[in-house]
Amino acid sequence: MHRITKAAVAIFAGAVAAASFAVAPAEAQTPITFSLDFRALGRHAAWFVALDKGYYKQAGLDVNIIAGQGTAQAIQALEAGTAQVAFSDVAGVVAARANSGSTARLVSVTYQKAPYAIFSLRDGANVRSAEQLGGLEIGSGAGSFTQKVIEAFMLQKGITTPAKFTNVDPSARVGLLAAKKIPSVETFVMARPGVAKAVGSSNARTYLLANDGLVLYSNGIVVREDLIKSKPEVVKAFIAASLKGWKDTIAKPEEAADIVVKLNKGLEKDVVLEEIQIVTELVKTEVTDKAGLGTIDPAAMASSVSLILQTLPGAKVTASDVYDSTLLPATPVLP
Repeated sequence: MHRITKAAVAIFAGAVAAASFAVAPAEAQTPITFSLDFRALGRHAAWFVALDKGYYKQAGLDVNIIAGQGTAQAIQALEAGTAQVAFSDVAGVVAARANSGSTARLVSVTYQKAPYAIFSLRDGANVRSAEQLGGLEIGSGAGSFTQKVIEAFMLQKGITTPAKFTNVDPSARVGLLAAKKIPSVETFVMARPGVAKAVGSSNARTYLLANDGLVLYSNGIVVREDLIKSKPEVVKAFIAASLKGWKDTIAKPEEAADIVVKLNKGLEKDVVLEEIQIVTELVKTEVTDKAGLGTIDPAAMASSVSLILQTLPGAKVTASDVYDSTLLPATPVLP
């Protein structure tokens, strides 16, 4: 008979343990499809940072990021079950609840400032204050929500002389501004690099309504009520991981731009980086410096919903219908 030594037993036990470890199933990951509001751009860097750095996987989530075709379509993806989480805005949530009985709610506000901006030329209209909007011709679009925001903003400011909105195709607005065929145009502030390139950076004037008193929450993380009720821990995990992505993006924009370009072929790093810097102005504010990224202030939400309801006569939606702040991290994620 062969004598089994203690050393052999130890080696055998180690081999068994190693084999057991090798075949042990990996911890299950909850699949989540996250719909952006548009195709992937620099403004979406934080979500890709969280994905690339493994923050979602560390939170037990297997996240798939898909492109959207606007904030309304992102909410439609939620309702259709195409996505479980969406990047949409307060206006879209209010409209969806008013018009289609949606149960979408914001659980984290990403853009603390709304991106609505008016561009003009310094040697032209040179728009720097709300008072200049009275009687101003603004290149806009028929039925544009931004037009309605500007009108509501003017009413809040006590400006009774209306602005003149001229219907101009979005693709032609900057060209007409550069050619001085129209004194101003409205679009999102993310367009600032393109405007500066077209008219000359020294002649471009950006008027961001949010910097002159517009209190209007914009985009954030949106989920349906049934997910909040059935899987609150999953929603919490997604929010926390995403906010870590935003924290890193704000702290290291160059690194974030590299990640976006790596994961989304065809994008140019300098363009991505410019957009990251622009959205950082919307995401990081005095409020988030104290209360944390993604925070939702009840008063600001009430003001936001009130303004949006001015554009939806007869809509029966309250601010409390629109958001749920209980799923934000207990320890705020400071920028």
